[in-house]
Formats: sequence, structure tokens, C-alpha cells
Amino acid sequence: MNAELKKDFYRNVYKIAIPVTLQSLIMALLTLTDQLMVGQLGDVAIASVGMSSKIYGIISVVLAGLAMGVSVYAAQFWGKQDRKSISGLLGIGLLVGFSLSFLFSLFVFIKPQLCLSLFTTDARIIEDGFIFLQITALTYVPMMLTMMYSAILRSTEHVKLPMFVSLFTVVLNIILNYLLIFGKFGFPEWGLKGSAIATLIARIVECLLIIGAVYKFKLPGGADFKDLFSASKSLVTKFIRTTYPIILTELIWVLGETVYAIIYSRMGTAEMTAMTITFPLQGICIGLLAGLSSAGGVMVGNKLGAGEEEIALQYAKRFILLGISVSLVIGAIIALISPLYVSAFNVSDETHQLGIYLVWVFAAFLWVKVGNMIMAGGILNSGGDSKFVFVMESTATWLIGVPSGLLMSFVWKQPIFLVYLVLSMEEVVRFAIGMARIRSKKWIKNLVNDLAA
Repeated sequence: MNAELKKDFYRNVYKIAIPVTLQSLIMALLTLTDQLMVGQLGDVAIASVGMSSKIYGIISVVLAGLAMGVSVYAAQFWGKQDRKSISGLLGIGLLVGFSLSFLFSLFVFIKPQLCLSLFTTDARIIEDGFIFLQITALTYVPMMLTMMYSAILRSTEHVKLPMFVSLFTVVLNIILNYLLIFGKFGFPEWGLKGSAIATLIARIVECLLIIGAVYKFKLPGGADFKDLFSASKSLVTKFIRTTYPIILTELIWVLGETVYAIIYSRMGTAEMTAMTITFPLQGICIGLLAGLSSAGGVMVGNKLGAGEEEIALQYAKRFILLGISVSLVIGAIIALISPLYVSAFNVSDETHQLGIYLVWVFAAFLWVKVGNMIMAGGILNSGGDSKFVFVMESTATWLIGVPSGLLMSFVWKQPIFLVYLVLSMEEVVRFAIGMARIRSKKWIKNLVNDLAA
């Protein structure tokens, strides 16, 4: 990569990755604030929010997969400078997304107790917590709209708008939570119901701000009704063929994480507590580096759409190297501060020691986790290689991760940090397969060369 191309690469990484990273951290802050405020209401409230989050997770991963499919094509259309096709592409995403989110929202709103009973048998949560789930079910459609328009904006290098809107939404949600949960400044004291209403208002405002800004500033996606629903049959067919494996990959990932959680929880209270301690740290680290994955998908996709395949390959390799280098440094820092981090939690000596060991394992494998995130979530999908990604992800999880976890914990009765270490080996296998795929160049495809909306 020559000096000018390298300079252009890092300039675009800074422009795209930093806002996406900040947005991820902002949303993590929102989740943390919600948990802290609702945490003042007692066990039932905390559990109700937890169960509702699991149900929300189902529709959110489906919509995230759909949004990623939109991003893949939008990035290539933007490289081709085909704005009309981007509008048609958005129309497909909105039509499919609305159908899925509306039906899911309707079912959860009508049958909240039934949905909760799938995840818990605690009668108190089902009887008292259903109102939170019922109200938050109304957020699914505005959330979908935000995700689709944000996908278009990120893929066309307009990443600051979603970041600023998310920041405003977080502040609004925190203020509304304070007012409606605790009844401050003359507002009604609604408790758990107030938290749900605050979330609903914030989601609606977020959606309106994103869409309003797109049309006001004539950004990509700000099309009239005719252009929005004018996608050609070939685009629809190709989009569906590329996107359904992405959605399946997201669902397989969630299912795999659920199985891992079951494995940890069945090993004992100390073990599950120690693993839970690592979750906030994992979320922050992955959130910090998620911007590289998004930037990789956008920048590589732009070059593929413009027909610059050799530059796309150079970008892909540079992104992987950058991600590994940064995550090695972060991993070393995490390993060093692990005793200090775990000490922030009031836990038993046994849990404290297990927590340190688990953080060490996470730190040791962070580089490979980030490498896989960039390769699978960003680069390979940007070339429409979603079927290969699905096979790679599901094979690693279900033929290596899950069986080894079950054997290590239930058959060989190994300590949790060794179970976690062996489970993490699936990441190494996935990395080796992904790198071989990158080098083969079989993933490099111009998806939009023969397409027009």
C-alpha cells in the first residue's frame, strides 16, 4: 500500500470508526443507566427488565442482520455513486423490517405474560413485570426505522448524524427515567411503567430525528415514495439471497451464547457470578473496537462497488492488522488491571480469584475475537460472502464450542476458567478459516455492477 493510499485509508478509518465507536459506547451507557435506575425498584423490577431484554434481543438480532444486509449493498452502491438504487434498497429494508417488527410487536403487546413465561416461571415477574414488556413492545417499529436509516447513513459515510442523535436520545432517556420512575418535579411516580414509557418516548424521538434530518439535509435515503419502492426484481432477489444467511448467523450466535450461559450457570453460583463480572468489561472492549468492523465493511464495500478490487483487498488486510494490533495492546492493559477491576465488585474470595482468571482468558483471546469481528462482520459480508460466514460461524459454534463446553464442564468437571479457555478455541479455528478465505479472494464480489433500482 503506497503512502497516499495509506493516508487515505487512515483518514477514512478515523472519519467512520470513531463516531460508530462513540455511538456504541453511548448506547452501552444508556443500558447501564437504565439498569442502575431500575435497580432501585427491587428484584422483580430488575428481573422484569432482564427478561424483557431477552425478548427484545430476538427481534433486535433479526433486524440487525437485515440492517447489515442493507449496509452491504448500500456501501457498494455508494462506491458506484448510484443514489437511486440506495433509495430502492432502503425501501426493501423498510418493507421487510416493518413486516417483522410490527408482527412481533403486536404479538408481544397482546400476549406479554405468555412471552415472559417462556423465560421464567416466577409468578411475580409475570404478574408485575408484564406492563414493562407490553409498553416496550411499542418501541420495536421505531427502533427498526432508526436501524434502517442509520445503516444507509453509515454505509454512505454520514456517520456523525446517528452518533449525535444517539447522544441526545441517551440524555433524554436518562432525564425521563429520573422523572417518571421516581416522580420528580411534579411528574407521576410510575416506577417500572415509567421506565418503559421513557424508553418508548426516547425511541420515537430518535426515529423522528434521524428521518427528519435525512429529508431536511437531503442525505442518502431521503427519497420520495416512488423512488423508495422502485427496486428492481433482480435487486430484491439478490438482496434476499445475501441477507438471509446474515440473519441466520445472528440467530445462531444468540442461540450459542444462550447455551454458553446455561453451561456457566449450571457450574455453580460462584462460577456464574465470576463470569457475569466479566460481561461489562467484554461489552466495553468489543464496543470500543466495533467501529473498526463497521468501517471495514463500509470502506471495503465502497471500493468493491467502485470496481477497485485490489485496493479493497489491501484495505481488508490493513483492517485485520490494525484490529489485531490495537486489541493486543488493550488485552495487555486488561490483564494488568484485572485484579483492580474485579476488586470493584463485592464478591467472595473464591469468586474474586475466578473472576481474575476469567478476565485473563478474555484478555488473551481479545485479539482473535476482534479479528473475527472485522473479518466476518465487516469484510467478508461486504463482498456478499454471507453464506460462507454462516457456515463458518455455525460450524465453529456447534461442532467445536458447544460440545467442548459441555464436555469440559459436565463430563470432565473442569474449573470455569479452563472451560472458558477451551470454548474460546473456537475463535482461533474461526480465525484460521477466515484468513484462508480472505487470502483466497473468493469473497471479492461486485454485487451491484449489473444492478439498478
